[in-house]
Amino acid sequence: MSVGIAVRKVTQLGHPYLRRPVRRLKPEEVRSADVQRLVREMAVTMDEYDGVGLAGNQAGEDLAVFVMGLPKGTKRHPDGIQLTVVFNPEIRPIGDEWEEDWEGCLSVPDLRGMVRRRKKVELTGLGPDGKAFKRVYEGFPARVVQHETDHLNGLVYLDRMDGLKTLCYLGEMGRGG
Repeated sequence: MSVGIAVRKVTQLGHPYLRRPVRRLKPEEVRSADVQRLVREMAVTMDEYDGVGLAGNQAGEDLAVFVMGLPKGTKRHPDGIQLTVVFNPEIRPIGDEWEEDWEGCLSVPDLRGMVRRRKKVELTGLGPDGKAFKRVYEGFPARVVQHETDHLNGLVYLDRMDGLKTLCYLGEMGRGG
């Protein structure tokens, strides 16, 4: 961990920031020292909490930014996800394919539920340099992009579930009955 980079407290379900859309940033704001420090703190916080993504409002900031990343070789996604920083994300579905899979959230600790998401999406936004970019994601990384973008629009994965029948505690998953 870098000297002077703080681990932030992750906002929990019920915090007002999680239920309202956040403020978009101008390219010059993205490049500011304060916002660049925020991004470093978000990445450190995501790692500390063992997350795959973290949105600005989860880090206590009313700003349209998320980070995502996962080392290669993990059980969640063996290919890993390169550390990515996205400001003002927008997603566009590619194709008509959907996937249903388990999701969890650092703001809703210890719970998991089945969520239906687009299999492939195009992500546009600003990078940490304030320049526009476009990337395509498929499978698990596409799920993360959609999950984090939802946060910035005031939604949590529970809102995307088709009822609450699959909602369960992480420690109870996979137990026979």
